[in-house]
Amino acid sequence: MQVNDLPTLAMDTLRDPRATAERLIAMDLGLPTLWTALALGAVLNALMFSVNLMLFPTTFPLPGLFSNPVLYAVAMAGGMVITMHLLTWVGGMMGGQGRLADVTVVMVWLQYLRLAAQAVLLVLTMLMPALALMATLVVAAYSLWLLVNFLDVAHRLGSLGKSVLVLVFSVVGVTIGLSFLMMLIGVPATEAS
Repeated sequence: MQVNDLPTLAMDTLRDPRATAERLIAMDLGLPTLWTALALGAVLNALMFSVNLMLFPTTFPLPGLFSNPVLYAVAMAGGMVITMHLLTWVGGMMGGQGRLADVTVVMVWLQYLRLAAQAVLLVLTMLMPALALMATLVVAAYSLWLLVNFLDVAHRLGSLGKSVLVLVFSVVGVTIGLSFLMMLIGVPATEAS
């Protein structure tokens, strides 16, 4: 796969997420490559979030984690790693056959799609704020649909309902795990919660 294949893969994801997930898994990229891609994605997401805060400062007090791009990137990468392990483990407990690499490749790809969507939404917010708000809701809903389909394919569950349960149980675990990780890197307990 070449870099210029990525826009086509992104469009294929929107049109047929299940077939795209199968293609991604079939690439068998290996965990070292996927961890590198995840780290880069976390850094890019932290930069995007920082740019967003600079362009649209909030009056709502944010925890210190959000004002420090390095801490934000570490927390995001840590959260993704915890998420992927939990999604793999919970999926296995529910009869799924997905390997950690299978879950990781679809999650990392989804992370990059969200990053692209955030960039588009940022520009749209500057041009047409009301439309950007509606587009944000559509992106959030479609991202959830993609995630459920990706998990179903990665785990070969054959059931979107089981994929939703895998997601729900994993979210609970991620919330606990991420709070613990943030406390380990020095975020005060009140902010970590």
